[in-house]
Amino acid sequence: MNIDDAKNLVDEIKNMGISAAAAFAVADIKFDDIFRKLCKDNLCGRYGKNYKCPPQIGEPEDLKNEVLGYETAVLIQTIYPLEDSYDFEGMGEGGRIHRENIDKAREYIKANLKFEKMLVLGAGGCELCEKCGAADGSPCRFPDRAISSVEGYCMNVADMTNSHGLKYINGENTVSYVAVFLLA
Repeated sequence: MNIDDAKNLVDEIKNMGISAAAAFAVADIKFDDIFRKLCKDNLCGRYGKNYKCPPQIGEPEDLKNEVLGYETAVLIQTIYPLEDSYDFEGMGEGGRIHRENIDKAREYIKANLKFEKMLVLGAGGCELCEKCGAADGSPCRFPDRAISSVEGYCMNVADMTNSHGLKYINGENTVSYVAVFLLA
């Protein structure tokens, strides 16, 4: 996967209504196992209950090796305005728009870049289904669209954004969501 081609695509991706985007070498990604501990703390309630969350996605070292099997990363960011820091409805709406942005970017990348394989990681665990099949042992209903979280893969999102011309925190009364497309 040619990183220059991915960098040329960034402006087009931003023109689709995505707040910010960057392309960079996968080798630049920083990992930290502390993010797995945060998943185990289960603040979101998905740990062990979602196919695309830990522990189902694998061990941190295996995930790091999987990521390093890709060459190029395309990071997208959705920045959504909030009425105030307690605007949970706005946060939910921003998350919904971000999932739409992931789908748009995925289709655009598929149509405009040449690559052998792609892994898409998003903000938080997969939320495609109200109840994940992992809860009762039934298979994933959307294996071609389901995505794991960037943090579940132990990637340092703050470093990834700040190191590539984006901001991890985008000001008062905003929420920022990221997704990363790994390409080989």
